[in-house]
Amino acid sequence: METARLNVLDELYLHLDREDEPWSVHLEIRCDRRLDAERLDAAVRAAALRHPIARARLGTSRFTDVRYDWEIAAELADVDLEELECANAGEVDRAREELLSSTPSLDTPGPFSLLLAHQPDGDALIMNLHHAAGDGLAALRLMGSIARAYGGEADPLPPEDPLEVRDIRSLAGVGSVRERIARGRAMLDYLGRGVSTPARIARDTDGDSPGYGFERVGFEPDEVERVVERRSGGATVNDVLLGGLAVAVRRWNEEHGQSTGAVYLMMPINLRPPEWRFEVVGNFASYVSVRLGGPDHETLGAAVESAAASTGQIKDGGIAGLIVELFDAPTLLPTGLKKRMQDLIPLTGNIVVDTAVLSNLGRIDEVPRLGEAGAVREVWFSPPGRMPLGASLGAVTLDGRLFLTLRYRHALFDRDAARRFLATFKDVLVGD
Repeated sequence: METARLNVLDELYLHLDREDEPWSVHLEIRCDRRLDAERLDAAVRAAALRHPIARARLGTSRFTDVRYDWEIAAELADVDLEELECANAGEVDRAREELLSSTPSLDTPGPFSLLLAHQPDGDALIMNLHHAAGDGLAALRLMGSIARAYGGEADPLPPEDPLEVRDIRSLAGVGSVRERIARGRAMLDYLGRGVSTPARIARDTDGDSPGYGFERVGFEPDEVERVVERRSGGATVNDVLLGGLAVAVRRWNEEHGQSTGAVYLMMPINLRPPEWRFEVVGNFASYVSVRLGGPDHETLGAAVESAAASTGQIKDGGIAGLIVELFDAPTLLPTGLKKRMQDLIPLTGNIVVDTAVLSNLGRIDEVPRLGEAGAVREVWFSPPGRMPLGASLGAVTLDGRLFLTLRYRHALFDRDAARRFLATFKDVLVGD
């Protein structure tokens, strides 16, 4: 059986997974008409043949082993696909939450599960991908292969062997001693921005059940244009989203009588090279923290400027690469000890846990048709988060529309509070 060693990010996300806070990636598409479950099952099997990690299971390991391996099956013997008839959006919401209340099993080939939710006005296909197996772009790429197989479209792949390009250190590494020194200086500047405890989003719930809730909001093309117009001084749309989220946290906390200091926003950096930037199922996204001090999020303009300066420093200094090197050190520990490392996080006073997560998959330009089920009309995505963070936002743009998902811990928000927080965020971005 073919094997592949877990890379440093695979191991990190494997150890962050907990029963009450599943560490998986949510990716969802919606079409106009009905999908056939049997045909979809065949499409999933065909798609998995094109992506080795989609056929992987976690190999057995002993307490004293220092590495984990993926074992790659020749094909998927079984597809974890549930089919459900839903009378309305509320039933889909409950089914989505149930699907993502646990991570897919890594004991059998196929580190993902799927829900086909039939609705009167069009079906939804929801993916739950174990984060140890892949990031948001991996989920998007796998879903794209499923859609192409279902619609009978060609699914070209890059020439690179997907199992030979998994070494994150080589992708994020530096060549010369001079480059390493420059990156080290950038890291010192990055760490020197502040060591204050990240601001916390005011809690608004009486519950504390495990798992996540999900709230979604769409931005129409004219609203997306307003977001784009918020850019200034070289800022990107992603910088606008980051700045807007910091302002939304501040407004929310003020409404709840809670002050807001420095806001730390966790953001992924895609380490895939340009020639296969949106390819290969696996983990190639290193997370960094974008810090906005108290005065930086008083207004949206100031917040966008601050976010742009921070992300510019992170990208220019290659901080994501240094973060990978820091993550790599614990991989030399025995697997038995690695599994216990997440238990140390509360001992730091949670100062290593950011305020919120924002992950933006960007603009999707080429979307396959799902045969007679029609075109993909919506794409929704969200990353995981653990308390005391509790709020993870995922963004995708398709056909000029922005789809924004808030994935929240029940220990932070109830459903009504989550809707109001997401509405606050949208109002910051497109309001007057």
